[in-house]
Amino acid sequence: MRGSVFKRCQCRDGNGKRIKNCRKPHGSWCFVVDAGTDPATGKRKQIPRSGFKTKAEAEEALTAELAKLNAGTWTDDKGITVAAWLEQWLAELVAAKRAVKTVTNYRTHVRDCWNPQLGHMLLRDVRRGHIERVLANLAAPLDGDRPTGNIGRRIAQRAPATVESYRKTIRAALAAAQRRELIGANPALGRMDSIPRPDADGDDEPVMWEPEDTARYLEHVLGDRLSALYELAAYAGLRRAELCGLRWSDIDSDGTPGLTVRLTNVSVTRKEVTAEQARCPICGAEHVGVLLKPPKSRAGRRWVPLAVPALAALDRHRADQQIERDLFGVDYDDHDLVFCRPDGTPLRADRVTVEFEKHVRACGLPIIRLHDTRHGACSLMLAGGVPIEVVQLILGHASPDITRRVYKHLMRKETARQVEKATKLLTRHRPKQKAP
Repeated sequence: MRGSVFKRCQCRDGNGKRIKNCRKPHGSWCFVVDAGTDPATGKRKQIPRSGFKTKAEAEEALTAELAKLNAGTWTDDKGITVAAWLEQWLAELVAAKRAVKTVTNYRTHVRDCWNPQLGHMLLRDVRRGHIERVLANLAAPLDGDRPTGNIGRRIAQRAPATVESYRKTIRAALAAAQRRELIGANPALGRMDSIPRPDADGDDEPVMWEPEDTARYLEHVLGDRLSALYELAAYAGLRRAELCGLRWSDIDSDGTPGLTVRLTNVSVTRKEVTAEQARCPICGAEHVGVLLKPPKSRAGRRWVPLAVPALAALDRHRADQQIERDLFGVDYDDHDLVFCRPDGTPLRADRVTVEFEKHVRACGLPIIRLHDTRHGACSLMLAGGVPIEVVQLILGHASPDITRRVYKHLMRKETARQVEKATKLLTRHRPKQKAP
């Protein structure tokens, strides 16, 4: 492994040849490293680096490169910038058919944060300190004039979980670069000091409905054409995408009270999906704002038991849907969907959330998301003595640890009840103490 240092300038001798070691104060110093033979082409790999002000700087950089070669940690990023690599990485994710929402979140983080802050840098020059500074800016309070228009909620400061999501995006991108040997190490790994820790003393428990609140809501929506959807959300703990993608063929027909999650319905925009992804797997057409696809993970493909009230709601819903079929006749676009538009085409999942929230306000109940009804379903299962490992499978979590972390507040209440019940085994044998 060899390398050489030289000065690059336009000075030439009397024979017209370039002077290698010109002493005039101009030009820049460079070095070239012989990195062995390229296994793909069989040719020598000579890696140049330039732009050093002095010979000493070039020699120091050459020594560092040779040390990496000797240690086997040398990589060649081919002079690619962070912005160019992120664009290539996103294109690879789309080609690999990664989940549409995942790619959309990555693309948003790249557009709003990483490209403006680090896009101009060479991939090999990114260090942990650069990433720390970007994350520190994201975690700082948001001051100044806020943009106007329909851009979502106004917040005073990003939550630590939001800042952490930005770190996970650059970590995933740099991990892919490391696998392709464009960089030697991933500087975005591990905890970042610039991301504030959540307040341990703060009340981060989500707003929850008590069982009587859920019952009140279900009675309120009893006359709605999607009342069975809300029943399944309350009793089975299905996600919104799973409810909107449920088909009649996914419900057990052998008398077993349950269903299997095989298809989901995700809200998307035209820019988020390719023409192939937008094509409906049932009818082959494109439904605006709708993406029908299998669950993202293996844990999402699961069997879910159904309670008697949920089964009764499905029976009523099937009868009402048959009336709609008869009304549309040959124009009914049958997708075998349990919850669909009156003409049989898929629902837009985001519109289901809007309708849910309208009913919540009409009931005068505490405002929660449709997704939060999973908390109530989990609470019912824990109160009924269902083991946490079974609850995890029903809810579609990857492991029981996730279930414990997400629903720790529910488990605390149920654990207190169980401890009280166990305590009575001892206290019932003790004599009653007289009041002082």
